[in-house]
Amino acid sequence: MKLADLTFPAAEAILKTGAVALWPTGATEAHGPHLPLSTDVIIAEETCRRAAPAVRAELGLAGVVLPPLAFTVTDYAGPFAGTISVPKATTVAYVRDVLLAVADQGFRAVCVVNAHLEPDHRFALRDAVDAARASARCPLALADPCDRRWVPTLTEEFQSGKCHAGQYESSLVLAARPELVDEPVRVELAPVNVDLPGQMKAGARNFKAMGADLAYFGDPGAASVREGDATYEKLVQMVVTMTKEALA
Repeated sequence: MKLADLTFPAAEAILKTGAVALWPTGATEAHGPHLPLSTDVIIAEETCRRAAPAVRAELGLAGVVLPPLAFTVTDYAGPFAGTISVPKATTVAYVRDVLLAVADQGFRAVCVVNAHLEPDHRFALRDAVDAARASARCPLALADPCDRRWVPTLTEEFQSGKCHAGQYESSLVLAARPELVDEPVRVELAPVNVDLPGQMKAGARNFKAMGADLAYFGDPGAASVREGDATYEKLVQMVVTMTKEALA
């Protein structure tokens, strides 16, 4: 159920019966020559779409998917066409204010569902949620797969940190929007085994400086719909758990 697709009387009725807002957060940035710029948004939205029935089943509340956050901090992909980045401070202020406005609508809780893995973006979400909690009219949650609690539940490539547009993200897009994956290109891509977190810690400023001339790390050729579906199950459980704990 997408909030933006509802009429206002329909939204009012759903809020009266009890609803949780799920806010997909991604980015608009290069994801290799085979995945769309909207990859992170697609993954976040699909996670929310699949999580909504689980929220109903486990929490007894409607899961309502908000319009996604598509512009945020995404400096590492900056050298590649189509990547649009905004300052961290802008992201913090915007996310905080949206959370407060959504909470004012009467949702029982709001869960930010993240799929963009850039550290400054993740820190911006954390800071925004913390800032909004002080005055929000409902509990707020942040479901971020990079949190230490969730990393061990996800794929081997994800845990390695070499996972920008590789097997992990390619599998998730294949399971959600296969028509947007350039399959002839994907299956021919060689693995790029670069220590992405290590390069970040060493001070590399962008993907090209890290050795990713085509804006991907990992092994996109090994991706599959089966892996994508299995990973979404883990991400859905993350969303439900974080929302349940916020409500408690």
